[in-house]
Amino acid sequence: MASAKKAADGPSEPSASQKSPALGSAAQNRVFRAISPTECFDLLEPGGVGRVGFTAPDGVMMLPVNFAISGKAIIFRTAPDTVLALHANAHLSFEVDHFDQTLREGWSVLVQGHAHEVTDEREVKHLEDLTRLEPWAPGARDVFVRIVPTQVSGRSIQAS
Repeated sequence: MASAKKAADGPSEPSASQKSPALGSAAQNRVFRAISPTECFDLLEPGGVGRVGFTAPDGVMMLPVNFAISGKAIIFRTAPDTVLALHANAHLSFEVDHFDQTLREGWSVLVQGHAHEVTDEREVKHLEDLTRLEPWAPGARDVFVRIVPTQVSGRSIQAS
C-alpha cells in the first residue's frame, strides 16, 4: 500500500545513488560557444577521421571515414561496392570532433552539403598527390568523393 501511495503522490525524491553530481567548479568554469565557419575549416584542415551521415533505406547511417581537405571541400575515399559509394552523389552530413576527457574540453564541426564522386582521372590523380589520403580500411578504396559544403557550423567547450 505504501508504494501505491507514493505513486499517487507523484515522484519521490531520488536516492543518493540516483542524484546527479552537483555542478563542480570544472563545469561552472566552462565556456560553450559557437565556432565560425572559418574556424571550423581551420580545425578540419589537418584531416583525420570523421563521420559521413546520410539517410539509407533502413534509416540514418553514420559511417567513419578518413578525410582530407582540398580548398573548402572534404575529400574521402571508399570502395565501389560500399553503401558510401551508393551515396557518393547525394545530400549528406559530415561530422568531426575532438575531445580531451581529462580537461573536459573539445569541439565539434558539422558540415552539410552535397557529395560528388570525382570521376575525372586527372582530378583523381591531383587529389591523390595533393591529399596523400590513405584510408585505414583494407582493400582498394578507388572511389574519391568530394563534399561541397552548403552549411558549416561548430561548437566548442573549454575552460573560461
